[in-house]
Amino acid sequence: MAEKDDFDRIVEGLHLDLSFPDEPADPAPQPSPAQHADRHDEDPEPAEEPFYRQVEPAGLMPRRRGVLLGWIGVIGAPLLLVLATVAHVYLGRSVVAGAALIFVASATYLFLQLPEHGPSQRDWPDDGAVL
Repeated sequence: MAEKDDFDRIVEGLHLDLSFPDEPADPAPQPSPAQHADRHDEDPEPAEEPFYRQVEPAGLMPRRRGVLLGWIGVIGAPLLLVLATVAHVYLGRSVVAGAALIFVASATYLFLQLPEHGPSQRDWPDDGAVL
């Protein structure tokens, strides 16, 4: 067998107890009903507020016409180019450039429509996540 290196000399001096208990530790004792009655006589603890706020789900269709047109531009322009490519239809440069401009303009419009979450908002600082 090869001679022992530094790690083997360090480990041979350790005495590790790797035995595991057969039974789990005893659970915490449950208070009796009499203790609950005594506790109600004291001041009740304030109710904890939930860590999130309930938000009503938004409808699938946008309420504003501009947002709907923006989504049509973001989805429709690339879809037009993909379908034309699959169907082997030649599109002129002006049509491809127009589809690209519609996509960029629609995406920019949708980004500008996102709500602000700044210091003037009640729940600031907030990352904007909604459950």
